[in-house]
Amino acid sequence: MQPLEGRVALVMGGSRGIGKGIALELGAAGAHVYVVGRTLESGPNQPGSVAATVAEVEQLGGTATAVRCDATSADDLAAVVERIGNGHEALHVLANSVFDASRFGATIGTPFWELPSSAWHDIVDVGTRSAYEACVGVAPLLLAAGAEAGALIVNVSALGARKYLYNVPYGVGKAALDKMTADMAHELRDRGVAVVSLWPNVTRTEGINAAIEAGDTERFERFGGADNLETPRYDGRAVVALATDPERMERSGQYFWTAELGELYDFTDEHGRTHRYPAHR
Repeated sequence: MQPLEGRVALVMGGSRGIGKGIALELGAAGAHVYVVGRTLESGPNQPGSVAATVAEVEQLGGTATAVRCDATSADDLAAVVERIGNGHEALHVLANSVFDASRFGATIGTPFWELPSSAWHDIVDVGTRSAYEACVGVAPLLLAAGAEAGALIVNVSALGARKYLYNVPYGVGKAALDKMTADMAHELRDRGVAVVSLWPNVTRTEGINAAIEAGDTERFERFGGADNLETPRYDGRAVVALATDPERMERSGQYFWTAELGELYDFTDEHGRTHRYPAHR
């Protein structure tokens, strides 16, 4: 029996990157995963889609449902919640990993007074606000899991919540996610729902793979080379470890590096590698 067999999970931002890795590992662990994202089918200039993620979950022996959703649309989010509620009595895991990387690279290192207003929208509205709205929408389903079965919310955050990283909207968005984690955990503590912020280190996503293919490898040397970067599925294994931990409530309201959880729960990435994390907390 798989550790999450009979459980239901929702991954917001599951088309690619960290969200995809989380969906794959939740599916491999036995949960039925609703994979949500804007891209339903992959295209030549758009690698990754919810349909492709579902296909990979199934290759791993799991089950999943692809749902197209614009995370900034209240109507789309409501439709996702209705679809899950029509098929299941409860939701056990919600992972918020929505991030619009399409224009982000061009904003890195740009002072706030020179940034277009779209930078705030792409990071704070698309990422942070959508995570809040997703939590609000599925809260009744998470509460329906009951204290005995337990439920878990994971918000994918980053070190930018605590120190300057990339630009001002990025820091604001991540800091807000971590504060949301802490405050939601306070309100849910007596209801058996744990809320944790996950801090991945530099992760080998599709965007980084594209940079590597283009010959941009020097910036990864301080990590021991691109092959030593964390992987999206490593983040997924952190989520599974939290979801299967009967003492997960002890970690509720806190933030953890993915590699910190790897050390605590003794898991590796899919290549059998362990990873180190910065001392900063």
